[in-house]
Formats: sequence, C-alpha cells, structure tokens
Amino acid sequence: MNLSAYLPRRWTLLQKRVFQEICFLFFLTWSGLISLLLVGRLLQLRELFLHQQVSTLDIVRLFVFLSPFFLFMLIPVACLLSIFLVFLRMSNDRELIALKSGGVSLYQILPAPIIFSLSASVLALLISLGGISWGFDNFRRTALELAHSKTQMVLQPGIFHKDFPGLTIYAKNVDADQRLRQVFVEDQTRSEITAVIVAPVGYVVTEPREGRILFALEHGRIYRMQRNAITELRFDSYLVRLDLDQLLMGISQRDPRPKEMSWRELRSWSTMPDLVEVRGEEFANRVAVEIQKRWVVPAACLILGLLAIPLALAFEGLKRQYALILIMGVFFVFYGMFSTGIVIAELGIVPAYLPLWGQMLFFGAIAGLGIWFAARERGVRIGEWVAHFQIRFLNKAG
Repeated sequence: MNLSAYLPRRWTLLQKRVFQEICFLFFLTWSGLISLLLVGRLLQLRELFLHQQVSTLDIVRLFVFLSPFFLFMLIPVACLLSIFLVFLRMSNDRELIALKSGGVSLYQILPAPIIFSLSASVLALLISLGGISWGFDNFRRTALELAHSKTQMVLQPGIFHKDFPGLTIYAKNVDADQRLRQVFVEDQTRSEITAVIVAPVGYVVTEPREGRILFALEHGRIYRMQRNAITELRFDSYLVRLDLDQLLMGISQRDPRPKEMSWRELRSWSTMPDLVEVRGEEFANRVAVEIQKRWVVPAACLILGLLAIPLALAFEGLKRQYALILIMGVFFVFYGMFSTGIVIAELGIVPAYLPLWGQMLFFGAIAGLGIWFAARERGVRIGEWVAHFQIRFLNKAG
C-alpha cells in the first residue's frame, strides 16, 4: 500500500518516509500487543472453550467484538513506541546529525509525527464515542446466543455437568424438545448455604432483555444445608440463574457498566438530576470518570507521540532493547499516574477532570520543553551518561 498518495503534496520526501516508517511500526506494535491481550483472554475463556464446544468461528466473532476496546486502550502506547523507535533509529544512525548539517532542523521533521499522532487521536476518539459500546453490545448478544445453544448441547443425559461456576447439574434423560427428566442440581453459588434440588422436569429459559439464561425446574424439592441443619421445601416452579458473568470473561450480561456504554448513554446518565439517589454515588463517579476518559485517551495519543521524540534523542547511543525497557518504564509511570487519577476520581475525592487532564497537561509540558531543548541540542543525554558510566566501570575493573 502506497501511503504517499494520501499525504499532503507539500510534504517533503523526508516527511513522507518518516510518516510511512511510523505507520509500519505502529501496526507492527499494535498487532503484537493485541495478540498478547487476546492470548490472555483466550486463557480466561478456557472453560468456555473446553466445556461448551464453541467453534473457532464463534471465538473469532467474540474477539472481533472485543477488539474496539483493546484497540482504544492500545493506540496511545503504540503511538509512543512507533514514533520512539523511528527517531531512535534516526538518532543512532546519525541521520539527524546529517540532516542538521544539511540545513534541516528538528522542527522540519515534526509534521510527520504530529499528523500521525493527530490521526491516531481521531481514530481513538471515533472508537471511544461509538466503537466500544458497539463491540460490547454485540459481544453480550453473541455470548448469550452461544451460551443458550451450547448449554442445550452440553446438558447430556447421565452425566454430571460442572460447566457453570458453583453448579452441578445431572439429568437422567433428555427429550427431543430439550426437556430434561429426573433432574438433580447442587447449588453452591452462596458460600453459607448448599442447596440440593430434585425435580422431575427441567429446561433452559433465555431472557434476552435481561441478558440472562435460567435453568427452570418444575414440581420438585429443595434440600438446604446450613449450620448442620437440613430444611426441605416443595415448589411448583423454581429458577436457577446460570452465571454467565464469570463464564464469559467477567463482562456484565445485565446492566452495562460505564466503560461498556456508548457516549449517548453516558451523557444521558450524567444529565440525570437524581443519579446519585437512583444508582448511588459510586456509579455516578464512574460515569463522570468514563466521560473524561473517552476524551483523555485520544489526547494521550498526541501527547505520548510528541513525548517520544525528545526521549528517543535522550536515549541516543543505547541499544534498542535497553531503550525499549526504559521507554516502557516511562509508559508505566504514565499509566500508573493515569490509573491513580481514575481511582481518586471514582472515590469522589476530586472532580474527574482534574487528575486526568492535569496529567495530560503535565506530560504535554514535558513533551513541549523536551522538543524545544532537543532542537537546540540542550536536551538530556541519558545514552551518553550510560556510556560514560560503562567506561568508568570498565576502567576501575581493569
């Protein structure tokens, strides 16, 4: 794919090549990071894969619906790494020195990383305003459909099934219409009570609006064991809720959490005058934090992209693997401050915008000052410090 056709005509050949190299490293970095995350999710879903007989196509569908959320969170770090690696290579190869001797300053190279960072910010903003909720909504619907169909398949006669956390289900026979006969259920979902349910008939009920799957039993008995005492209850109809939240990666199958909502839903909740009374202070704080986060993360793409430039020049002379360790350390500091700001805002200690946007202004100022000093060759030279330290250490050792 020729990216030059989509770039401004006034761009120099240097700016186009820098932009293309950043794009290549961005997609390479992003694909590597999202692969690691998907492998982690794959391990979390191992119970679903092993017991529920989910096909490869179904797995791909679930991961596609989760990808907007992953992409939204990974764009900033991918921006940081891609721009950092490009300028680190140019610095170590002495290309920046050669360009400066030819009359090309650092400011003349900046349009490429700035335009790229702005493009990444726009992409992150589009995902935050609509893509995240689209992915979670489709994931919930698909997971519910899969869980219902696979549950019907898994509940085979004459086998004790422990596919759902805290439940053991046994049926002596299964009719052609998927009704279970002579059903035994052991319910250990509550730590203080163990219930044994025996019923002649049972079947699976789906509630799409509530995002729930229920195991319905008719004309049976419940034996509850609590504190060395056993109580017996008779019932005409009894419902056991199958816990899909634990089985399907902890994503809520009922009311969406703020991080799973669309921008319209978040704004609707935030403008509700009695939100604290209706849903509680904790929910109101999380809505306020999520609204700010939907804008802060796109802004972080630009800020981290600019911050990568002076950091790459500061690490000049270091091997790439060591420089990557240091730049990831910088990102972990950034992410740690970001997470701390979210916790503080969710606790209601300060308004949500203050810690999140305050951090962006802080790192933005560092990025601006770093570029200003680097353009005047007055920036910090961490690579030179490390080289001098190695020389002194070797001399003393010798």
